[in-house]
Amino acid sequence: MRKIVIDNQKGGTGKTTSAVNISAGLAEKGKKVLLVDLDPGASATLWLLGNYQTSSEKDIFDLDAGSEVIAELATPTNTKGLDIIPFSPVRNHTSKKLKDYPHRSQILKNNFRHLPEDTYDFVIFDCGPGLSLTSVNALAAANELLIPVVTQSLTLYGVISLLETVESIQVKINPDLHITGILPCRVDQNLRHNMEVLELLIERFGVLVYTTYIREDVKLAECPSFCQTIFEYDPKSIGAADYRSVVNEILEKK
Repeated sequence: MRKIVIDNQKGGTGKTTSAVNISAGLAEKGKKVLLVDLDPGASATLWLLGNYQTSSEKDIFDLDAGSEVIAELATPTNTKGLDIIPFSPVRNHTSKKLKDYPHRSQILKNNFRHLPEDTYDFVIFDCGPGLSLTSVNALAAANELLIPVVTQSLTLYGVISLLETVESIQVKINPDLHITGILPCRVDQNLRHNMEVLELLIERFGVLVYTTYIREDVKLAECPSFCQTIFEYDPKSIGAADYRSVVNEILEKK
């Protein structure tokens, strides 16, 4: 079971777009995928489930809940093979209770620890912006980190800052965490500045940068409004082609 956290401390980098469409692309390849929505904005939940209302009083951050809560909260989507754990409003209350809990950064890790390996092929964590308790938990629980970036000024500084956070997590909490790739998003090939920043990323981070980059495509902006992944909304679009290519790279990087 590969557990991948999709994170960048900066907002607007394509985290949820990548989390949703990479998850759907993996499912399209026949993989069993669980997407965990950790963003307080609940963007992935709204995208895949629409105006979803849960009656459950449980949350994935419940202390000592174990893997049973994962099975209970996992909700099927319209994409075969793709389940989602929706963002729960209960978490706002749960977070307050965790303030004095000594192992609060490892709750997700503990709850996923006993989940049978054959339950899912991939678990994808979609994080919100900033460095929060939920994102630290995701980094503690995951084996891999995928960093989406936009090819604009200051991108390098944001990545470097995140890498410093990752190094701290590796030393203190999760030595198994490694960077699986840096994914350039919203790349406009007609903008010289975008292509220059892309070149800088490759120059600075080398093989960590995916060969594929996600080109600017209005279809990617439109499909959430219809509660569809890019593969459902327009399977022949540029965005669908790019995310299929990224999925192939992820599958190759075992």
